[in-house]
Amino acid sequence: MARKLSPAQVEAHRQQNRECMRQARQSQRQRLQEMKTTVQNLEKQYNDLTNRSHTATSTKRLGAEKLLLQSMLKQKAAWRLQLQRIIDFEASSVHHEPQLQGVPEVVIEVMDELQAAREFGFQPLTEQDLTQIIMDNERYVSHVKNRLLSVGAQRELRTRCMQAFGWDIVQRVEDSVLEFVYTKRFHGLNVLDVMKKSWTNGLILEEFKKVKTETRHLQALQRVNSNAFVLARDVFSPSDISTFRSVFVRFLVEAAKDIAVESGPASSGEVVVGTGYILGTQSVDPGCPRPPSMEELSGKLAWADLSLSIEAFDVVNSVTGESYQQISWVGRTDYCSEEHARRNASDTLQGMLHWEVLVIAPALKLVSIPN
Repeated sequence: MARKLSPAQVEAHRQQNRECMRQARQSQRQRLQEMKTTVQNLEKQYNDLTNRSHTATSTKRLGAEKLLLQSMLKQKAAWRLQLQRIIDFEASSVHHEPQLQGVPEVVIEVMDELQAAREFGFQPLTEQDLTQIIMDNERYVSHVKNRLLSVGAQRELRTRCMQAFGWDIVQRVEDSVLEFVYTKRFHGLNVLDVMKKSWTNGLILEEFKKVKTETRHLQALQRVNSNAFVLARDVFSPSDISTFRSVFVRFLVEAAKDIAVESGPASSGEVVVGTGYILGTQSVDPGCPRPPSMEELSGKLAWADLSLSIEAFDVVNSVTGESYQQISWVGRTDYCSEEHARRNASDTLQGMLHWEVLVIAPALKLVSIPN
């Protein structure tokens, strides 16, 4: 028989039950609160992930729109540049004609088109291509002039300035690139005769070698018109690279340019207009892929990039009344390494002096003195 509890024991038992119930309810409330907190955290994480997904989608969309906008802006810039080139060319005083007056037609053998494509990867140029090449040459040559003839540039260690045989000579070699400006004034010179002879000699190998003696091959690839030919040239080099090859346009155009006055009352930045001719040489991309030759694979042959100009202008200084002829050789060449660029600097300077002896007159006349 169960023992009967006293009233005090019953009350104590009830109190214990109430405390256990209270603790159980408190524990349930804590677990419920923890579950609510967990749910809230999960909802927050879900919202964060959703926002990230939306952000990623928006970022991808904005990135695609940005790329499209950049492409459109580049296309617009290209159109604007092309339009500006057309406008500049129309406004330019440099122009080429079907036949320059007084310049004889030069008849030379032109390589077959298929052979030119096979050997040099060359595709024929159009008149529009020629126009672009002439404008490119003008831009490159102007850049070289502005760069080398500035006061700051002539103080640089890489820039060499000197005078020889009446020529003002500025040269700069940096890495594989040679830039140069040679200028000389003459009196009583017929600039048309000078350029006619230079034009003809530049298309015939035996005559061309008298100026650039290391030339061993010169071949016409295309006659664009009577004043422009595409030529391929191989130049010998006494080095690991034994041959430098170039494919370039040789063109003759009439021109009018501002000539800086260096002396007299008009020396403070004043310019006068010179009229005459420009004989340009501008490398072109052959345009047709071809397998490299054995010489190229062996490293014996490399391609040289040329942007050259011989300028001959009649100049009249309206302030002093002086009239003279100004001849300039200006250009930029890339011959693969600094060693070859320095050798080319020497060869180019010698070539200019050979040209003067051949086309104009001896650079230096030796006079015998009687005993």
